[in-house]
Amino acid sequence: MTMKKILIAALCLNTLFGFAQFSLQKLDGTVINDGDVFAFNELDEPGNYLGLKVYNLSAENDLYFKAKVMSITNSDGTNLQLCVSDVCLPQITAGNTYPNFPQPIAPGGSNGNFDHLQNFNGGINPNAPLEYVIKIFQVDENSVEVGTNSVTFTYRYDATLGTLQFDLNAIGISLNATSITNEIILSATQNVAFSLFDINGKLVHSQSLSVGNSSIDVSNLAAGVYIANFNGKVGKTATVKMVKR
Repeated sequence: MTMKKILIAALCLNTLFGFAQFSLQKLDGTVINDGDVFAFNELDEPGNYLGLKVYNLSAENDLYFKAKVMSITNSDGTNLQLCVSDVCLPQITAGNTYPNFPQPIAPGGSNGNFDHLQNFNGGINPNAPLEYVIKIFQVDENSVEVGTNSVTFTYRYDATLGTLQFDLNAIGISLNATSITNEIILSATQNVAFSLFDINGKLVHSQSLSVGNSSIDVSNLAAGVYIANFNGKVGKTATVKMVKR
């Protein structure tokens, strides 16, 4: 290997290991892993509170981090609190990152107990779940994303959780898939009312489904995320997120 290649390799290693790694946890010490979903059925504190504890695992380097709002479902982004670093926001927008100027976390330190997400918004459609998908990632002192580890999690508010919320099997619904193209294929063991909402909570399709196999035509809908609601007898409901390709 030439001296030039050795120098380049050394610079790459210094860049890779020069950045701090972090761990994201709840305030009770529960680790928040990539892809985790946290569901709430309350709009008041403390029942709507998700604390975000960031630990700098490096012994040498400061850690800067930001939060990016990857997507918002069934909400306009108002009536919540997203507190990150030294900034606390009452409104967020999908695609934006916060804060503009993150504060450093010292090696081996943490961000304290201030950062959190809590929702006070009942949803554009109160009968459908509300979701915020948040990515926590590392940046340098110039707010440029660096490092290799990030954590993306979902904060979900659903008023029916713990009351009328049942899974699909309990209500007698079997879906062929939640990733769809032109139709939703399912079978039902009881008659149910079906409703489909777009990401903004707008009703885009509804119909009654009878016992047996059904195919619901959604070829006219745009690609995106939808919320399907199934309402059966004696108040039992089930809700599932579907993605149209």
